[in-house]
Amino acid sequence: MLSLRQYSLKPVTQAVLISSLVGTLAACGGSGSNNTNVNNPDSQPDSTSFSLAVSDAPVDQASEVVVYFDAVELIGESGNQTFDVRDGNGDPRAIDLLQYQGNAFVEIVAATDIPLGTYSQLRLVVTDDSYIVTDAGTFNLSVPSGELKLDGFVALPNVEAAYTVEFDLRKSVVDPVGQTSTYFLKPRGVRLVTNSEVGTLSGTVSTDLITHADCSVKADSDVGNAVYIYNSTNLDAGSLGDDADSPENAAEISPYAIATVNYEASSDSYRYVAGYLPAGDYTVAFSCLADADLPESDENAEDGFNFQLVTETSISAGNETVLSL
Repeated sequence: MLSLRQYSLKPVTQAVLISSLVGTLAACGGSGSNNTNVNNPDSQPDSTSFSLAVSDAPVDQASEVVVYFDAVELIGESGNQTFDVRDGNGDPRAIDLLQYQGNAFVEIVAATDIPLGTYSQLRLVVTDDSYIVTDAGTFNLSVPSGELKLDGFVALPNVEAAYTVEFDLRKSVVDPVGQTSTYFLKPRGVRLVTNSEVGTLSGTVSTDLITHADCSVKADSDVGNAVYIYNSTNLDAGSLGDDADSPENAAEISPYAIATVNYEASSDSYRYVAGYLPAGDYTVAFSCLADADLPESDENAEDGFNFQLVTETSISAGNETVLSL
């Protein structure tokens, strides 16, 4: 847990909404699909259109995170639906997740009709060819049981089922102690979002924060900068935690998403983008010490991890919220 005196709060009014995401989400699916029987126009549709895309939030010290996708499975109460997502040669489709950051995406299932009803689970079937390239070399990227199992959804009439799988790699990629050649890709930090219900948060980070006194322990000021996003407001800043799946105590709050802050030479600025955030109110915190935040352990100020700023903002569906920190 972190001390509140380490933070400075900025007003919500610095967030400015712009309608730039609408076109992006429309590319992933927009209006509903109506599969009414043409011989009986008054009948109710029995199917709707399903599509699936993949996007990513990056992880530090990795230049490639390549996942080989074999199939997508929908587990339904009235039967399962399976989609072959292999490439044109019949091989598992290789996607470098780091190529699709922020609100960028790649579609792996094009719009296809599925029966209406409840699908309790969506499964991404991947192969053991997946790998990660880090500063230390190239390593196998293993998925337990070869499947990422995510929450499902209800396919409704006249509502297109257009979804995106968002990989928050800071949470989901784990380098286990004692393993020398394998990283693990876990389902935590991987979430299924409805395209019509999400927006984007983006902005710049001031050099005052990048060069904050807390950051002097780093050899490279451009490394380890990240924005932590919590899906609520009026939170106790001292209870905002890191990305560990086992918080230090019951009062600690885990982030919903984490966005890496990158230096952009063309504009001489530090920028971040977090895509596919469900509409709502959020607490946003910046840390220049995110490289000290390990995925499966709980870090705090004593471990060299804290926040230099905490503020709040709101996300609306189909829009991009610009928040300068």
